[in-house]
Amino acid sequence: MIHFKKKTVANVIILVLLTFLSGCATGGPKPINESTKQAPVENAVSKESAIMDEFNRLIHKNNVTAEEISKFINENMAAVSPKNVSAMIIALEKNQQLNLLKLQDKFADKDAIQKTLAADYRDELTDSYLNGIQDKTVRDVLIATQNNGYKIETAEGFYFPVIDYSLYKKYRANVTPDIAAYIDIMVVESDKTPVKDAALMIGWEEVLRRAENQERFIKEYGSSAKIEDVKQLLKRYLAFSLYGANNTPLFSYEDKKMVPAAKKPYLEAAFNPNNGSFSKIINEYRAVLKKNDYKLTKEVDEYRKKAEAEFR
Repeated sequence: MIHFKKKTVANVIILVLLTFLSGCATGGPKPINESTKQAPVENAVSKESAIMDEFNRLIHKNNVTAEEISKFINENMAAVSPKNVSAMIIALEKNQQLNLLKLQDKFADKDAIQKTLAADYRDELTDSYLNGIQDKTVRDVLIATQNNGYKIETAEGFYFPVIDYSLYKKYRANVTPDIAAYIDIMVVESDKTPVKDAALMIGWEEVLRRAENQERFIKEYGSSAKIEDVKQLLKRYLAFSLYGANNTPLFSYEDKKMVPAAKKPYLEAAFNPNNGSFSKIINEYRAVLKKNDYKLTKEVDEYRKKAEAEFR
């Protein structure tokens, strides 16, 4: 009896060893179930989908503000893809653009705002400046202006709000390459407006440089959601390049000669016609200018009018 029990125990041990060795021979322990591996990925996708659903509900809410949208983006952008962060940024900009007209009307209709800003505004809506405003109605409008991502510009003694694109720089690392490039372009525009009081506020070299950057965007990101916006901006810069501005003309009003400050950068800049329509036009324009001894003649004027009209 005892011999039989010993034999049975030995058989069990052998069976266990064979089972263990069999497992080793077939590659060891079974791999973790694929569904277990996929769970974190599926959870992340599900979370991102929920965030975007919530975001879409937010932006379609009546009277939603840019402040609310930007707060949502700041809190959630780390959990969504660059493509979806880009979609959020585009929605934020659209909200600012739509509400900007209403805000500009408010600045135009309220004399108290203009008088307050004319008295002691110094280029920035700082907390100390805002807290020092005695008129509560004016203070509330200016605080809302700042909180919703606008800043104050002035032209011909009139103060008005514009989008402060410098605030978009914090999103740059989280968006797609085209939207990052778009932010770069708009930050430059926002930091220093090209024209004020019918005069160029930037040099001719900077006019050409900005136009080249815009043209590069169009060439590299032809399918971007912001392509039409950049095309419209470049069209504006084409006009600067062909005409200048009323108070900073490309040709002297007195002798019709190309102004020396513009002639040098126009001659030194390299424009490859393969880069796009802007470079092609400027190359041709320089040839026409050279032919006409850099003076505003009928031929020069006809070329620039035709070039502007046909620009695409």
